[in-house]
Amino acid sequence: MKIAEVFLNQKNKRIDHAYDYVIPQELEIIIKKGMRVVVPFGIGNRRIEGFVTVVKEASDYTGKIKKIKENIDKEAILNEEQIELCLWMKACYCSLFYESLSYFTMGIKTIQEINYFKNQGNFSLDLNENWFMNHYFNTGNEVVSHRKVKQDNQVILDQLLKKKVIDSVKTWKTIFANEEQTHDTYHLTETGRQLLQNDKKLGKKQRMLLEYLNCKDMSGAELKMCSTRFDKSLEPLILKAYVTRTAVLFQGEKGAFSEFNKINGPAVILTDEEKTKYHKYNQLIKKNHGIFFHVFDAVSKYRLFFKAIEDKIKANQSVVVIFPEVNMTFQRMEMFYKYFGEKVGVFHGRLTPKERFELFENVKSGRIQVVIGVGSALFLPFKNLGLIIIDDEHDSSHTTISAPKFHITDIAKKISEIMKIAYILADDMPRIAIWYLIENKVLNKLQIGEPQKRQNKIEIIDMQKEIHSGNMSVLSRQLIKQIKRSLQQKRMSVLFINNKGYANSIFCRNCGHVIKCPNCNVSLKYFINDHALHCHYCGHQEAIPAHCSVCGSDKIRYLGLGIDQLEENIKKIFPNARIKTVQGNLNRSEIKKTNQALLNGEIDIFIGTQVLINHFSFFHVGLTAAILIDQDLNQGDYRASETVYQTYSRFFEKTMGNETVGLIQTNEPENDTIYSIVNEEFQEFYREEIRYRKVMKYPPIVNMIVFGVFQKNEKETENDAFKLYVALKSNFKKAGDWHAIYKPIRLGITKGGNVKYQIVLKILDLSTFQNIMMEIIKLGVIEKLKSKVSIQINP
Repeated sequence: MKIAEVFLNQKNKRIDHAYDYVIPQELEIIIKKGMRVVVPFGIGNRRIEGFVTVVKEASDYTGKIKKIKENIDKEAILNEEQIELCLWMKACYCSLFYESLSYFTMGIKTIQEINYFKNQGNFSLDLNENWFMNHYFNTGNEVVSHRKVKQDNQVILDQLLKKKVIDSVKTWKTIFANEEQTHDTYHLTETGRQLLQNDKKLGKKQRMLLEYLNCKDMSGAELKMCSTRFDKSLEPLILKAYVTRTAVLFQGEKGAFSEFNKINGPAVILTDEEKTKYHKYNQLIKKNHGIFFHVFDAVSKYRLFFKAIEDKIKANQSVVVIFPEVNMTFQRMEMFYKYFGEKVGVFHGRLTPKERFELFENVKSGRIQVVIGVGSALFLPFKNLGLIIIDDEHDSSHTTISAPKFHITDIAKKISEIMKIAYILADDMPRIAIWYLIENKVLNKLQIGEPQKRQNKIEIIDMQKEIHSGNMSVLSRQLIKQIKRSLQQKRMSVLFINNKGYANSIFCRNCGHVIKCPNCNVSLKYFINDHALHCHYCGHQEAIPAHCSVCGSDKIRYLGLGIDQLEENIKKIFPNARIKTVQGNLNRSEIKKTNQALLNGEIDIFIGTQVLINHFSFFHVGLTAAILIDQDLNQGDYRASETVYQTYSRFFEKTMGNETVGLIQTNEPENDTIYSIVNEEFQEFYREEIRYRKVMKYPPIVNMIVFGVFQKNEKETENDAFKLYVALKSNFKKAGDWHAIYKPIRLGITKGGNVKYQIVLKILDLSTFQNIMMEIIKLGVIEKLKSKVSIQINP
């Protein structure tokens, strides 16, 4: 007799552990660990999906052990290393097993079907029930799918189920697994190649698509990288036989390459300096699997990436390269196709479920050895994974928003530890947490290229002096002067304001003093519901003062300016200027149209939030200015300075040319972060920032865990938050390690309409937190709450 340890697909953390089930004799040769199965659970033996993590010969359980009903998968969908990683994620992030598992199964999701069967016997039915049976169970129709029962008839259905007139059976299947799969592949004909070379009047989008097809034959999933509606542009070219479209049968395992080390593209050629760097890279990863590329030369960075990938393919290994979603452009993919051709697959948010399934199977078979994608690509079933690369490591999109919440770098580290493989992190400005690991010799560093200092110095505008000299506007005299100058020279002004329009803190307009928490040294946030100042870490509250505690002035004002207000002010002064504003989520057509306007010189003053940095190219810039850096410096987050340093440094780097004037408007001209931005002093910034975090006990010095408690009802949310706080406080009191737990504070209303409270825990040892949380979960503390609870370990 064989026993399987099975995790159940359910929502209760208290019962989220492995249960022993007997594997029936007829299924012993089929069921393996890493497969999904159907098991009976509870008093009523309801059928529920489960996942097998262990197959063993005996059980320690003394009671009666139930049997597995059936298998869902025909073969294991997770390998040994993936199961270990999934279990680690569950323990580390205090998540449900199936929450962690969902990252691995996004390409092979199961769907649940409910079928209804008639029971034999005589039953007393009313008119509605008789009608239901005659309507749905007509002659020759013994089984009815739940999908066919109309919503209006659901009440009658429930009555019939209660009377046992009919029974229901749940079944599961993997989407697309049993279907014959085909996909369209696009091929550039010889006539098409001649068109590409000779036709100068070819449309821009059509030319772009033909250039991509000139690299290799491509599927629709790949062509979506350059245009979501690529088919509209290709259709005329297909009709004229410049491009052929073929429906190709998906081969899965049968299509696996027999020659893994065969590379069709050109060999990667490195310069002498790059050869030296690559040799050093190989030496460093022998000592420590993790390495950080401090990048000052993007071209060299990519050549080193390609060389590392080339060597892994020759060694019959796979590689995954992670980019932020915003950087997943076809232009970036083009070089990967050039070198590695058919071995490349792309994984991005625009794939259909069918395309995800096909990619999953191709990666599993080894048909695809190089996956370029967003963070979720790391969970694909790679055949002999040999290297992980994470580019633009600082980008916020590398942090997940759904449970379990994590930074993709932490997952890469764990995979490296489990599989003993190398991982590369690359960035021009590392996060504080990453530099801390480098300084403490936990992570290797390799500098790529040499840093280039700006030729022009950024000027700091003291807005306190402007106020004292009678200028009460947010636009300094120097800013207005430089905008006028740029307009006269027919050059563009770029104005950066990282705020959509709300006051988030309070400051003194006389001396510039911002009110901060006495415990946490972060700016207190203004909450409109009680017109008071709050710290969203420790819960400290205070009323808005009538006078400044530093200078005694009564000029206490809200610190906040939105992009719309700024645009209105600019229009009043420059009514004839061509002004363009950008903010929020932009679609591709908006980005493309705006970039074209920038190229054509059709914009005089360009105002925007952080999207400026991510999406646009700048030409003939006369002025680039940070309108009010203070509202980002004082956002009430311990990472505010780090975010500001990275964001504003990148803004000026992207927009400043040799003849560009740079300005930063601020009420705190002596601020250390602003000084580091102006003087490009990352090391100085890091030293000050890490000193601050050591004093205040913030990550990466200690671990910081944030509990979110949320639901629609205000009073119940507040009660649940305090119940959880009391439970945390009493349980962590037993821990010997240093820790601090702060009272619940109300964050406000989320986009979904939930009232949200937050509890912050700081602790030195993460394993102590995980062990105590296991005890809290076993006691059912979280399950007894009416509110939902989220847990996030701050990176």
